[in-house]
Amino acid sequence: MRSPVGSPVSDTRDFHLGKRLTHLPALREIGFHANRRLLRVQRLSHDPITGADALTTITGPVTTATGTRVPGLRFADGRSHALLSALLDFRLHPNGFTNKDLRTLTGELRGLDPDTVSAGQMTYDLRRLKTRNLIVRIEGTHRYQVTDLGLDTAKFLTCVHDRVLRTGLSELAAPTTTPGRLRSAATAYRIAVDTLTYTAQLAA
Repeated sequence: MRSPVGSPVSDTRDFHLGKRLTHLPALREIGFHANRRLLRVQRLSHDPITGADALTTITGPVTTATGTRVPGLRFADGRSHALLSALLDFRLHPNGFTNKDLRTLTGELRGLDPDTVSAGQMTYDLRRLKTRNLIVRIEGTHRYQVTDLGLDTAKFLTCVHDRVLRTGLSELAAPTTTPGRLRSAATAYRIAVDTLTYTAQLAA
């Protein structure tokens, strides 16, 4: 049976209703509200294509107007992650920062002796940030300032990396007698795949 608005109702008993026509108005109401909830979930205040383009701009190579190819900030790469994390450090914000300032901070974040990071390497990294408008050069100086886009992007990507990817993978990789939600969901998914595979093999 289908509701008048097109939502499938495979078993009316799921809604504690019978299959008599007298229950049609109630099923119509259930289907209507279910569709409205689905549409509210699916409605977006942003364009996902824009988000995909923005991610590609950050993580993929960019070719400048002069034809120069500037490599991306690869997501989860240690060096790129240190750069983005450094942009959130308050020390860089009041008066901007220099090549040396960023070199020292990113070296510390990577667990390196800052002296082992060359000025040329940091110039390369500054170009990667500047090309993507994450930082701008302060006019008439050799100092840089983090842009609003840079601050927002760095905050978002570092949080996803630290609070979602690393913690999630840690839970999946570490055996435990008291699994969390992610491991429980992963286990349920594996069981479902195994069940479907077994069923398909029997039917073959």
